[in-house]
Amino acid sequence: MILEIKNIKGKIYFQKNPNQLVRDLNGILTTYKCPEQQILRHNFKLQKLLMHLKIDIPVQNRIVFAFSSTHIVEPPEKVPVLMACDLPNLLEELNQLPDVIQTGSFRKLIKFLTSHSSTYHPKPIADHFNFDLNTIKTGLFCPTCKILITQQKSCPTCRTSRNTLYHWALEEWFHLCKATISNRECVQFLNLQNKHQATYILKKFELEPINSNKHRHYTFTKSFWITKGSTTIIK
Repeated sequence: MILEIKNIKGKIYFQKNPNQLVRDLNGILTTYKCPEQQILRHNFKLQKLLMHLKIDIPVQNRIVFAFSSTHIVEPPEKVPVLMACDLPNLLEELNQLPDVIQTGSFRKLIKFLTSHSSTYHPKPIADHFNFDLNTIKTGLFCPTCKILITQQKSCPTCRTSRNTLYHWALEEWFHLCKATISNRECVQFLNLQNKHQATYILKKFELEPINSNKHRHYTFTKSFWITKGSTTIIK
């Protein structure tokens, strides 16, 4: 099943010629890329992959809207629309159908997909929006408790370790500021005492060094990323 999830409120129109999604919210019209065309492209690529693996299974497509209050005025022509609250019922109905693939083929498909998958890391937000990085409040923050960590070895409230908070903070930097970080930038962003402390942190999380000596900076590797909430605070 391919699901195209949309977090859009208001009245929704799937416009043709050209294909667009038009949202009317309180009289203000906003246009988006057409999710129907997106899901049809994904379906085409998945079908080609299944043919390559000589696996014949049906593929279900759904456009899912997260808000039940969303009003679909003009639905798409080729892909059914579903509200998120109704998705469990659909999955349960599909699970009641007879098996369409043998266990061996199923494992083969899973192995192929996982071995060819890659993590998508979008460009830093600063590349898209013109804002001053100096407006970001620096230091080490706990994303759960929203407090500044100074000399403590862990968050005094939730007990998240300092090392984990450093890891989360570096993720914030790569998501928000730049795809690389220098020793000096690390000192400034985390309010560290000196460059030696920054070097220790950057090496600890096995970031990939680029260049050498005073021109050295670091970038993330695939194994660096972990899931967390946002910690960035704007002054």
